[in-house]
Amino acid sequence: MLYLIGAIIALGVLVTIHEGGHFLVAKLFKVKVENFSIGFGPKLIGFKRKETDYRISLIPLGGYVKMTGENPDETIEDLEGSYANKPWWQRAIIAFSGPLANFIFALLLFIFTFAIGKTIEDQLPVIGKVEQSTVFQVEDRILQVNGEQVQGWTDIIKYSQENQSNSFLIERDGNIQKINTAGIPTTFWYQNVLPYAPAKIGEVSPGMPAYEAGLQEGDEIVAINGEPVSNWYDMRQKILEAASTSVDITINRNGHTFQKSITPEENILSGEPIIGITQYLPVKFHEKYSLLESIRYGTLSTVNFTLLNYQALFKLIAQPSAIKDNLGGPVMIVSMSQQSAQKGWNSILTFIAAISLVLMIMNLLPIPILDGGHIMFCLIEAIKGSPLTIGTQMALQKIGLFLLLMLMFFAFFNDFSRIFKRSASLNEQKIQQSQPAP
Repeated sequence: MLYLIGAIIALGVLVTIHEGGHFLVAKLFKVKVENFSIGFGPKLIGFKRKETDYRISLIPLGGYVKMTGENPDETIEDLEGSYANKPWWQRAIIAFSGPLANFIFALLLFIFTFAIGKTIEDQLPVIGKVEQSTVFQVEDRILQVNGEQVQGWTDIIKYSQENQSNSFLIERDGNIQKINTAGIPTTFWYQNVLPYAPAKIGEVSPGMPAYEAGLQEGDEIVAINGEPVSNWYDMRQKILEAASTSVDITINRNGHTFQKSITPEENILSGEPIIGITQYLPVKFHEKYSLLESIRYGTLSTVNFTLLNYQALFKLIAQPSAIKDNLGGPVMIVSMSQQSAQKGWNSILTFIAAISLVLMIMNLLPIPILDGGHIMFCLIEAIKGSPLTIGTQMALQKIGLFLLLMLMFFAFFNDFSRIFKRSASLNEQKIQQSQPAP
């Protein structure tokens, strides 16, 4: 219940930021704002100041700013304060200001998460797989790189030099020894030498096949289709080979072994089959960043997240059949927020920043009734030299509303379907574990 309340509060903050962007720019252009609402439906609480009625409404799934003259069929008395009476470019800026506010808020949050320091999760600095290398061996533990103490695997990559010789202090077969090498390209640590990674689950992504099957953090995968696996790489390769066909996964959970049949989904970005689990990362340490580093990494995080989401969106448009598997709604957001909350404040703030960017991207879709639709109308007016007729705008807005309601329906349906499947799988596992061994 606390996670639900927290998610509603976080969503309320994001909606306030978004609608606040519309509100401030509308006021800048002297547009009269009649209502500023967090939520939809009947008014719960609020107050009126000057011409604006500020309120919190019953349904906490969004919000709105009602401006005079915003609706195409509205009778306008105050022409000076009317949204419809403003130049197309001012209306476009007002529509864009909400998503822009979400972007700026996310950027500041990402910068702040680096400024307060992050808890880094990493693999052990122990070699688990070697290809095309005569220097390193499996089970080598790297202690130092060029005199720098190593905490996790990423430190090895961080301290290695590409264009000059390197010095490694390693532990091999219980003995400490020093190894010197030539320059090592970064790709070497991703392709030729890989960290020790047991086939143990770190996280289960809400809504993915592994989530529906009831897999949990800490589960150990011991076999795929009856073939034993000893590490993450073998396990992943067997799932890749299975493609989109069902795979039988044998799980060890707290000494109890059981089997699940899971059909991988296609990763919309890479095209590879995935079940939605991440590696177990045993190394955890806190890392601090300077102000300049925080601004740099925060900006890169914001831009990268935005570009990845747009890339995924374009792939979905090109492949509509994948929309159902990749569509989630508020219930999934609550599940994801619960995962983030268990990791601490930094993870929570990062999650809120990510949702803020998702709100920006979704609102900029060129669907009538969304901000992107309003911007589209303004651009059409700029090209055409006159606005679309009221009848055309009303018809397009009805289509946009229908599309939005259908998306929300499918999102809720997917959410509850996934939760029901996971609950059924977990109950089945409990029954199996409670039965005595033959």
